[in-house]
Order: sequence, then C-alpha cells, then structure tokens
Amino acid sequence: MQNPNFKYLYEAAKLGSMRAAADKLGVAVSSISRQIAQLEAEIGMPLIEHGRRSVQLTEAGELTIRYYGEQLTHREDFESRLGDLRSLRAGHVTLAVGEGFMGEALSSVLSRFIAKHAGVSLSVQSVGSSNDVVRMVAEDEAHLGLAFDNSTDPRIRTQISTCQPLCMIVKPTHPLASRESVQLADLMSYRVCLLESALRTRQMLKEAEAAEGVTLDPCVTSNSIGLLRDLLHAGEFVTLISVLAMSRELLRGEFVAVPIANPAFETAPVTLISRLGRRLSPGPTQLLFMLDSYLRSLPSLEQLHPSRVAA
Repeated sequence: MQNPNFKYLYEAAKLGSMRAAADKLGVAVSSISRQIAQLEAEIGMPLIEHGRRSVQLTEAGELTIRYYGEQLTHREDFESRLGDLRSLRAGHVTLAVGEGFMGEALSSVLSRFIAKHAGVSLSVQSVGSSNDVVRMVAEDEAHLGLAFDNSTDPRIRTQISTCQPLCMIVKPTHPLASRESVQLADLMSYRVCLLESALRTRQMLKEAEAAEGVTLDPCVTSNSIGLLRDLLHAGEFVTLISVLAMSRELLRGEFVAVPIANPAFETAPVTLISRLGRRLSPGPTQLLFMLDSYLRSLPSLEQLHPSRVAA
C-alpha cells in the first residue's frame, strides 16, 4: 500500500497519539492530522474519535488499519517471493521437446540444471511433433522448446539453430557400419526400424524417398526413440535418425553413424525457441543458457564417424 495516509493513521493508532506518530515519522503534528483527514475524506467515514486527547479508532478505522496490515503482509510476502525468483531459490520452467531429443545427453543437461537450482521446479513435456512444440511455445504453454527444423510461425523467436544431420545408425558389427556413406536404396535389404510418420524426421525421410524413387518398408515403427535404441542393441537393425538423439551412445562407440548421401539430411536444423516478445524470468533464462551450450557442444559428424576425416 503506497498511500502514506494509511501509514500515518497506522502509526498514530499504534502509538496512541499524533504527537508520538509525528516524532517517529519526522513530520509535523499538523501533517499527521491533515493526512488522516484526507484519508477520511477519501473513505467517506470518520476513522478516529475526534475531540479526544489520545487516538481512538472508530469501527471504520479498525477495518482500515486491518486492511493496511494485511497489505503490508502481502507486500512482504511478494518481495520475499520475488527475491527467491531473482536468486533462483524458487520458480518453475516448462520445456517442450520432440521425442527425438529425449536421451542421455539432454537428461544430463536437465540434471545439472536441477542440481544447480534446486528450488526451481522443471516440467518437461515430450510431444509428438515439432509443430506441437512450436504451438506450446507460441501459446505460452512452455517457456522454451526444442524442435527439428526452423519455424515460420511469426510468434516464434529462434534462440539458436544448429545443423544436426540425419544418419543411418547401426551397431559397429553391422555390415553397413564401415561405409563412408549410404544411399537409401542400400537399406532395402536390411531390417529397418523407424519413427512413426507424424514426426518431422520421418517426414524428411519420406520427402527423400519420393525424390529418389525409393520406398523403405520398416519392420518396426514407433514414436519412441528409446525402443529404437533397444532394437539396435538387441539385433542387426538399421534406423535413420538425427545423431542428436543417440549422441552419447555414438560417442561411447555403442553405435556408428553413417551419413546418407543426400544434402537435405546433412543440413537438418535443430532449434531452441521461445515466444517472440516474452520476457523470460531467471529460471527459464538460466535453462536457455544451458541448452544453448548443450546444442553448441554437440559432436560433429566427423567426431562420430572418424573415417570421413581420413577420406
């Protein structure tokens, strides 16, 4: 409550006289009297019993003082909570991600964020497509989003865009693992497992199939990268997916990424997005910085397929 009249009435009632209130506040007694009179005029009712030597509140005065006290309490609580948000002792962040981002690498980033900012709660929404990610961010259902491909939605601001190639991913023992690159037609003789058609990476694959006159017939389709990962571990399967989704396994040598001989796959963008014009609070801002660093540090195709360097 910013109106000083309330404070003058409060101090006069608490100390019992206008003189005592004036001494505490460092103003003239006439100022205390004048401010209380102005407050009575605003409210339209007497707030003190006039004609007494000591300050005695009327029923309206008691109600006014109670209201002022509640406002002081609410303000203190507000300032305390605001301080918690500034210092990241409190707050909430919602991150929308496509299925292709879920894996050890992203989990490690989120784990570090929570460890560093233990008072901030984090909600990670895994959605079916990059269009869903864009919609959630544009409609303020999520502070940040990780999506494949650049968005043309005018409500979206791209914080970072980095190329993450779509490759063939196989175990090191697979017959195609030693190839420097493959054509889509090369995969037709092998057991292929793919993400389902609603996902952006699969849509890109369909466009390439149409351009090359090839139709892959997957033996397994799923919306879960976790399942594709398990299938690769279990047998001689082939999948086509962004290297981002399995970067940890690739760096450990559990899988091999083989480039697909199609320029569209080598320049597939991954974007970190927020809503244009939205001012992010400290929690989302800190997560944005960590995700930005994560995307910039993702391994290159040369790191994942060293034979390309030798070539």
